[in-house]
This record gives sequence, C-alpha cells and structure tokens, in this order.
Amino acid sequence: MPIAGIALLIIGAILVFAVTGSVSGIDLHAVGAIFMVAGVALLLLPLVVRGRPRPQRWPARSRQDAIDEAHARQRRQRVPDEHEE
Repeated sequence: MPIAGIALLIIGAILVFAVTGSVSGIDLHAVGAIFMVAGVALLLLPLVVRGRPRPQRWPARSRQDAIDEAHARQRRQRVPDEHEE
C-alpha cells in the first residue's frame, strides 16, 4: 500500500510540475493534483486504520463454565444457617 501511495504521489507531482504539454479534453494539472491527493490518502490510510479500536469479541464459553460460575456465585451469596455458625 505505501508503494502505491508513493507512486501516485510521484506521478501526480510530475504531471503538475514537470509536464508542459497538453492533451485535448484533459487538464493534466488537475489529474496530477488528484493523483497527489490520492497518494497522500493511501499513505495516511494505514495510520488511520491502525489507530481505531478493534471491536470487542466475546470469548467462547462452554456450558460447564457457566455452571461453575453459577455455583461460585451461589456459594458467595449463601447465608450460613444457625447451626453452621
């Protein structure tokens, strides 16, 4: 991706600053400016995508995990009987 961005940037700069000829119906300076903007966008795109937080994935749980957690929760919440004290 960075190579394509650099290539577009270079081609755009050549069209804007170095080419003096003209093609009928096409403004080479405008095409060069568009290429340069696209090249900068391609260079910045990986930085923008890398900076975003990833969506949170829920971990896979088995049925036994849920049963174990329910038993642990019951043990923590249980109040001792009179004769257990």
